[in-house]
Amino acid sequence: MIDALLTWLNDGCAEGDNRRPRLTGGVVAGLYRNSSKVTLILFDERGQLAAVAKATRRPSAEAALMAEYAALKELTSTAPEAMQGAPLPIALERVDGHLVLVESPVPGEPMTARYYSPGHTSDASRVARDFEAAEGWLERFQRKTANDEMVIDSVSIDACVDGVRSRYRREIGWSGLEEELFETLARRALAFEGTRLPRVGVHGDFWMGNLLMAEGRIVGVVDWELARLNGLPFQDTFKFPTSYGFYLDRAYPGNDGVVPGHSSWGRGRDRWARYGDWSNLVGFRYSYFEQGWFPTLVQQFIERQLARAGVPLGLVSVFFPLFLAEQAMTLDDPVFRDGYRSALLAFWGERESTWLWNEEKAGFSVRTLGGKDL
Repeated sequence: MIDALLTWLNDGCAEGDNRRPRLTGGVVAGLYRNSSKVTLILFDERGQLAAVAKATRRPSAEAALMAEYAALKELTSTAPEAMQGAPLPIALERVDGHLVLVESPVPGEPMTARYYSPGHTSDASRVARDFEAAEGWLERFQRKTANDEMVIDSVSIDACVDGVRSRYRREIGWSGLEEELFETLARRALAFEGTRLPRVGVHGDFWMGNLLMAEGRIVGVVDWELARLNGLPFQDTFKFPTSYGFYLDRAYPGNDGVVPGHSSWGRGRDRWARYGDWSNLVGFRYSYFEQGWFPTLVQQFIERQLARAGVPLGLVSVFFPLFLAEQAMTLDDPVFRDGYRSALLAFWGERESTWLWNEEKAGFSVRTLGGKDL
């Protein structure tokens, strides 16, 4: 596979730069047991990193590569300033029977390298710097890609809520609780009728593993297969702190459920077991339903990001559960699908105890908007 890819690139692929040094080798950089793709790092004759290639292992992965190629082409041509640090799409071609996406290399070290270094996530100041770096990059990206507005009305809410509901019901499953949840979201959203929401670029998978850092700031962002130009500012805003909280215990393996620096991490774990046994559910509960410096950091990150975008904070009660439902449908992995479904049902069951829903805990009142009692 690597030899065929190098030959094709060196012979002059359709969109490549023939002035670059010849490519002479490559290594497999990312391959998981159940992964439908493999990532290859390619080097030139000087031994320098020259390109990154993603190749399908199964036909089911082809749509993701085509989507990433199309998103990068659109975003880099439409909003080039916003895409500094993103890979440039070089080519999308079938090589040796596999669809291959070739991109330019991106500098930096994944934030996960810091995350899993000893003591990092137990140090409030270090974690705060990670959040500041993510917040700074995301604020700039959304500001540079802002292109339109969505006015909340019955039509737009139908598209947002019912669109997610129909797909979720078809792909994930359904119960009376989910029926109640989605009906309530639609009603609550209409309390904000007339509110204007910015249309911005969306990365779609804005978590630590895709954020590359150097000297304390984000210098690169990779994996754009879920990206789009004309989205709402919620998905990336929710994705980063949610994923950061998921894995706090994994940074301390063999610690018997004790997470240094996070004394309330395991509180309520047994009671929440009724929602499922997903390994990320405890971190989810801690991030959004507990007290402490980390849950406060999560709340402040979301509040500031939405305030900059001009979004009423009360809308988190609508778009956060929609985010969970959409995440359940993102990966073709039953563990994550079932896991996010359990998180959504846990959110609904425990909603009165989180600032995401309960205005008494958040410092805002959704009931005053539009004069409607929700």
